Amino acid sequence: MRTPAAPLPQGDQRFLILAAIVLVALGLAFKSELIATGQVWDLSVVLLVVALPAVFIYLRAESGLPPIEHYVPAAIGSVVVGGLAALIPQWWAYGLVVLTFGASFYAATILDRRRLRDRLKPGHVIVQETVLGLSLAAGYLVVLSVQFTLPIKLMWVFVLTLLATYRAFRLLGRAMSPRRAILFSLLVAQVVIFLAAGLSEYTPVTGGVEAVMLFLAWYINRGLVQHTVDETLTRQVALEYFAFGGFLTYLFIASSQAH
Repeated sequence: MRTPAAPLPQGDQRFLILAAIVLVALGLAFKSELIATGQVWDLSVVLLVVALPAVFIYLRAESGLPPIEHYVPAAIGSVVVGGLAALIPQWWAYGLVVLTFGASFYAATILDRRRLRDRLKPGHVIVQETVLGLSLAAGYLVVLSVQFTLPIKLMWVFVLTLLATYRAFRLLGRAMSPRRAILFSLLVAQVVIFLAAGLSEYTPVTGGVEAVMLFLAWYINRGLVQHTVDETLTRQVALEYFAFGGFLTYLFIASSQAH
């Protein structure tokens, strides 16, 4: 019989809370009058310098060198915070974004450790998927709203989609092997980037609507692959994705007619 895992050391949890507080403080500093709007993207690297080592230190005792999927929420969250600092003028709204980033960083990392210790509960998986989905949707919004050239936008969409999908295939549902996860992640990312290119070329959608459409495309394709590999693609699940696909089609047709 498997021996029950020991509870998480209190000191380790305090370390993770401290790291989240530092990230929130740094994120709020992005709104300082001493920092030019164009510098916030460069300063996003500062968040990565704090967040990625914190994940490494917190998880290394469980699995040696933590796999790359454990760093994805911190990486995407840093991009989101840096981008929204330039896009959101209201202090209170941006403050909520930064606080959400700190809470998401803490939740994602501590649940990753619980998974490594076989202490994850069904409700925890929902939290992990929610954090990942919100982070990716916000990442799409940032990339599509900032004045990047089309190739740079498509590159960022591809990278964000690849990272989020790889994490989903490795940690949500039945874990895939790294090779299979990266292969299927590339396929999903290709679908999303083709849609992003088509929307940029043929429809006049705003960044928010386009971000919703890309997120739906990611959610549908990633979910279908995940359930097919796990052999859990039931009629109810198929109807759910069919409904989301119908909504995506409606958004695309409405945008095309507006053009």
